[in-house]
Amino acid sequence: MRMINYLALGVLTSALGLTHAALAAPEYRVTIVGPPGSVATAINNAGAVAGNHAGNVMGSRAFVNWGRGWVDLRVPGAASARVAALNNRGQVLGNWHAVGGMARGVIWHKGRARDLGIVPGMLATIHTDINDAGYVTVYARQEEAFSSYLRAPNGSLRALGSLPVDNPITEAVAINNRNQITGGSGEFVFPELQYRAFLWSRGAMRELVGFGALPTRGLDINDRGQVTGFASIPFDPPLRVAYIHSNGRFLDIDSSPPEGRRYSIGESINNRGHVVGESTYYGTFVYRGWRMESIDALLDPAPGWRIGTPARINDAGQIAANGVRNGVQYAVRLDPIRPGGEALLPTQSSTETTPQVPDYPDVDAPPDLDAAAREMAQPVQQ
Repeated sequence: MRMINYLALGVLTSALGLTHAALAAPEYRVTIVGPPGSVATAINNAGAVAGNHAGNVMGSRAFVNWGRGWVDLRVPGAASARVAALNNRGQVLGNWHAVGGMARGVIWHKGRARDLGIVPGMLATIHTDINDAGYVTVYARQEEAFSSYLRAPNGSLRALGSLPVDNPITEAVAINNRNQITGGSGEFVFPELQYRAFLWSRGAMRELVGFGALPTRGLDINDRGQVTGFASIPFDPPLRVAYIHSNGRFLDIDSSPPEGRRYSIGESINNRGHVVGESTYYGTFVYRGWRMESIDALLDPAPGWRIGTPARINDAGQIAANGVRNGVQYAVRLDPIRPGGEALLPTQSSTETTPQVPDYPDVDAPPDLDAAAREMAQPVQQ
């Protein structure tokens, strides 16, 4: 689903990735899925990849590759468009703006673009993720406040609220197929916003308590209710580690040596509990249930690829990432050559039951997919 990168570790991690893992038989093959200069931001379970590239001097262009070559995703009148997420029904979520205009949301589906507009009364609106039923997470800015919403397929908005802090801000980042949402909520202070990772479920937001320091943030959530992101560990300055939150517990998945300065982030988690992200020790990494592994060390070195920011991992273990070869960056897909390990973690929803679905579901069951598809298929309105 979603693809937003919050830490600019790509250059450093790609340089460090091969130094901390022994080369063995390659475990991934690299497939180019975008044009030169492209960035991958999303992948679905069919292996389709979407992302962005510098299409012209005015702004970025969105693209998708269904396996038959990349194609541009266009919005009439747009000066710039960027992909945020891609669901398993082939709906691509993005943000676009006209020259001099505000950022607006868009869904591309079956060759059509549908404008999602803005949150009324806000100065800026960013659409961040979409689930298979067409529900979208949105955050919007008004002066020094960020508020977040769940957007239903019919366009109605539901405010998520915030954690109980002074001067709160909330940024929704990711949503799963049970309409559970994660992100960051906290106090608006500088120089760094004091985010606290949260889980929004059944209309209520609760903090995912970390390792004792701030900030923490949730960056992705799978359909089992497991969250990944980054959490701070008390130190001077605080260390920051990638984690999995599952069944009420935080698991520190950063296996860097304790003598080093651990700094990592979990970008994406699939339904097997596998995580991809970035680390100053491993470079770009994959976690498959036992330890972090450098992705560069799992490739055949002969073609000369160095993998930068990994955007997403799907349930088949395919990874959408950015690869550099001969000084040129491409959006790439990493395809497992053989199955990886299973992450044996309890599920967040292990004791939950599935309720009857109301007109506006909070969690657990999707709405009518056919109705969502009909609504999403309407053309763009400007």
